[in-house]
Amino acid sequence: MKKIILLFTLTFLISFNVGAKYIQTCVVKYMTEDGWSKKYTVRTTFLTGKELNDATESFNYSTHSVYAVIFWGEGQASVIKISTILICGYEVDESCIKNTINDFKGKDQDDDLWNICVSDFCF
Repeated sequence: MKKIILLFTLTFLISFNVGAKYIQTCVVKYMTEDGWSKKYTVRTTFLTGKELNDATESFNYSTHSVYAVIFWGEGQASVIKISTILICGYEVDESCIKNTINDFKGKDQDDDLWNICVSDFCF
C-alpha cells in the first residue's frame, strides 16, 4: 500500500507541481540476465533528487543526483538514478540533458542497469 501511495504522490506532484523538471522522449533499454532488453521509446521525466524529495515530501533521493522517471502505466514507474555526470545544479532543464554526447547510464529502484538515449542516434 505504501508503494501505491508513493507512486500516486510521485505521479501527481511531478505532473503538476514540479516546475523545473524536463520531459523528453527517449529510447531506453535495461539489462536482463540475457543481455539488453528490447528498446522502448518513452516519455522520460528528468529531475534532480532535490526536486524528487520536494515532490514526494521525503528524503529518499540523493539531492545532487539526477533521476529519470518513466511511467509505464497504471501503478508502474521506474525511477532511475543517473550515474552519468551531469551539471544540472538544483534544477534540471533542457540544457543539462541535451548537451551530452553519450547515452546516460543509471540504476533503478530494483538495482537494474539502464541505458537512456537522449539524442537522435541511439545504438
